[in-house]
Amino acid sequence: MRAVTAGRRRSVAVLVAALAAIATAFATPAQAEAPKAASFDVLQLNLCNGGFAHCYSAGRSVDSAIAAIRQRRPDVVTLNEVCAPDITRLTHETGYAGEFTPIGSKVTGAPQPCSEGRGDYGVAVLAHPDQGSLVDGLVEKQFAAQDGGKEARVLLCAPFSQFAACTGQLSMDGNVAAQQCVELAQAAAGLGAATLLGGDLNLAEGGNPDVRACVPQGWYSKGDGTMQHVFATGAFGFERTENLPIEGSDHPGFLVELAR
Repeated sequence: MRAVTAGRRRSVAVLVAALAAIATAFATPAQAEAPKAASFDVLQLNLCNGGFAHCYSAGRSVDSAIAAIRQRRPDVVTLNEVCAPDITRLTHETGYAGEFTPIGSKVTGAPQPCSEGRGDYGVAVLAHPDQGSLVDGLVEKQFAAQDGGKEARVLLCAPFSQFAACTGQLSMDGNVAAQQCVELAQAAAGLGAATLLGGDLNLAEGGNPDVRACVPQGWYSKGDGTMQHVFATGAFGFERTENLPIEGSDHPGFLVELAR
């Protein structure tokens, strides 16, 4: 057998390299890696700033809320037990867009005022500036079911460019709260796939009534271990929760980290 010369070895190597290049050029490219889901964080706050409860701290909870929002930069914030000027201050100092709805007074038929003439008392939703501005479709109304107290509790659903969010603080009467929860969840479910709900629902997971009974089909719920909850559609993947200290309130800030 004749020995293979160096020239022939070089020719074979060049041919192999050329064939490999051709095969690479015509090969079906591997499937592109799916883009990583973007984070989407929800912060539920009960600031106890109406001035009626023992937890009222003359605005310290608002200071703490502003600090938490600046630090964590959630995509949406749902707020309960706040005064209208609190929302003006929160939007001004964080750059978030906001919508406020006053709770009604059964005594006067007008909005329920906060103590010491600090404006209307109610609930609100804030949206990170990257999530767009408020669009048509705002829902704000008093619940059909009300307890025997002086307040006419309300629900608020605010649609923004990138998502919609609803909130409400429900009755301390569990049976009334259960009815209000169903109404709030139904309002949220009517706003489309990219919708969330956060609030102090005054219902516990595993309680009687159980907060899970009002979670819409195709949604899931996460709670802070007591009465604050966030509901989300399947368009949002769940990652984790965290309770944040809010000075001046007897409720933690309930942060729910999602992805979409």
